Amino acid sequence: MQSAWPLTLPASGQNAQHFADRLNVKGADSLKVKLYSAGKLVPPLQIFDAVQQGSLDAGYTTPLYVAGRFPAVQLFGGVPFGPDAMDYLGWVYNGGGLEIWREIYAKQGVVPVPCGLMDAEAGGWYTFEINSPEDLQGKKVRFAGLAGEVMKKAGASVVLLSGGDIYPNLERGVIDGTEFSMPAIDRDMGFEKVARYYYLPGWHQPAAINELIVNKRKWDAMSDAQRGMIEDTCRETHIWSITSTTLQNAEAIAGFKAAGTEIRSFPEEVMSVFRQATAEVMAEQAAEDPDFKRVWESLQSYRERTSLWSSHKSD
Repeated sequence: MQSAWPLTLPASGQNAQHFADRLNVKGADSLKVKLYSAGKLVPPLQIFDAVQQGSLDAGYTTPLYVAGRFPAVQLFGGVPFGPDAMDYLGWVYNGGGLEIWREIYAKQGVVPVPCGLMDAEAGGWYTFEINSPEDLQGKKVRFAGLAGEVMKKAGASVVLLSGGDIYPNLERGVIDGTEFSMPAIDRDMGFEKVARYYYLPGWHQPAAINELIVNKRKWDAMSDAQRGMIEDTCRETHIWSITSTTLQNAEAIAGFKAAGTEIRSFPEEVMSVFRQATAEVMAEQAAEDPDFKRVWESLQSYRERTSLWSSHKSD
């Protein structure tokens, strides 16, 4: 099994290590996993292909990395203005999300297991202030997936960059801003050294779920007990993941402030533009891809059915 991230990286990378450690304890002689860090066997963006072909038994990654081939699976990795972490997980396990997710991947010979619930990302790092929608016009920003399409509609020029390329491009002024992840992970990237403004919260990803993907032939060859052990360990990893980063995120923000970072919130006028653009992007994607439409309608239906409770949870 290979991770898409360095195993020391908070949340994503550490989730993979936690899962492997726990499974090796619980599996005893029945089930063992040998975990490799990002890039040790295949490039991170090729993990899906390696699992599909069987050169890897499993991978720890995100569905966002195959969104170009299977647009619908973006909705399992993070949704602009989507549900919070617990409601997101509720839809996956109790609202039909996982069934559709597995049907989409089954055609590719891969089995997904939700395996690492992530809290909200930050809204991003910028070298300029965002006081109105006009401030985004023509600015070059690094955004990915559905959020990138939203930013384009909002007037920004979206640039796709891998994680390691973001800092130098921000430092040299090639890009004017970037989203990346939650504060604990952003801290490891050092963005506070090259961007003055940090916007919270992350409208583009209120929650995320990482995935364990397993070669279907390998999965089918396991016993029910072995498959159950993997699923149960992933459920435990959800809890470990989201609770392990709460303090780290707060400490990271304190460190950014001490370094002179200005913590900002997006004005409502800007958020309104993002919401409208998100609605347009979702409608366009649903019109183009039947699987996307099916997943989006499933998520929307679940949120509507649970809204009488979810809307009051923070009251």
